[in-house]
Amino acid sequence: MAKIQYCFYVLSLILLCYCEDKCTETLQKVEECRQKGYKVKRVEDCPVIAENSLSCRRETTCRKAVKTAVKECGYTCGEKDGAFRGVVANNVNKTVYIITPTYNRPTQLAELTIMAQSLKDVSNVLWLVVEQKMHTERVSQFLSKVSTPHLHLSSMGRVKEGNLCNGLRNEVLDFMRRYDYQYRDGVIHFANLNRVYAPQAFEEMRKVERVGIWPTERSWEQFRCKPFEFYPNQDGLRYPIDVGSIGFSSNALLDSDLTFDPDVSDVEGMSRMVAGLVKSQADLEIISCEGKFVWYLPFYSVKKDYGKDETEEEKDSA
Repeated sequence: MAKIQYCFYVLSLILLCYCEDKCTETLQKVEECRQKGYKVKRVEDCPVIAENSLSCRRETTCRKAVKTAVKECGYTCGEKDGAFRGVVANNVNKTVYIITPTYNRPTQLAELTIMAQSLKDVSNVLWLVVEQKMHTERVSQFLSKVSTPHLHLSSMGRVKEGNLCNGLRNEVLDFMRRYDYQYRDGVIHFANLNRVYAPQAFEEMRKVERVGIWPTERSWEQFRCKPFEFYPNQDGLRYPIDVGSIGFSSNALLDSDLTFDPDVSDVEGMSRMVAGLVKSQADLEIISCEGKFVWYLPFYSVKKDYGKDETEEEKDSA
């Protein structure tokens, strides 16, 4: 037994000496990323220094260190020796958080069905559906049959007037900020139910680093890339971007105290949100200039109750 313990001790010393340089290098990379505002993420089977350690000497061996990786800075675990190697940052694993406000109206289930079909085969996505009042039975039953990971939220009647969609978006942002640690390192997109998405759209969203934009077909708000400009901009907004055309870093958005004004339109609300996260148009990330993977297709007024028109509230799109 003593011999075994001695061998283990010698092996530990060898590992410590071997890993010292690697741990020091990793600490430097962790600190570099922290200074840039990035977070340290955990991965499996990657023996590197603990994120809260100040010195490698505090660890008996590297194998006792917390398993972490600085994913956002583009480092990953080596295939053979567990060391870090520089790589191009990988967006594949970014979670896309789709926030969809909805409330009672004749086309509600049809719109939810279209969105659910768009999300059906998309990986690493969480669909946050928020209702205006209480959880309704029909939406609960609908979501119970949806395979996409989702959360069913409601404003509990707190959102009563103004732009209901903006108010409901605020409810979800408030929820996500309360449980901030669960929604880090992803991309947030506010998906109204009158937009139709190709599955490619959600893969493109993963490219967003802070604020990224792409076209929405058939929408009023558009942009050109050469030279970059928004058109038309009759309201004089700083960033007149369609709701379906923009994605936000979850870290950047949740770390801010930005909210949507319930007294303004969707587009103006988005413009103000963007203005709070970028300094100028040059800071916007052009994910695509000509990509055709999001369409604005509103459901027009329909008849219900044997000819009775839907209410004005129901005509609004969510």
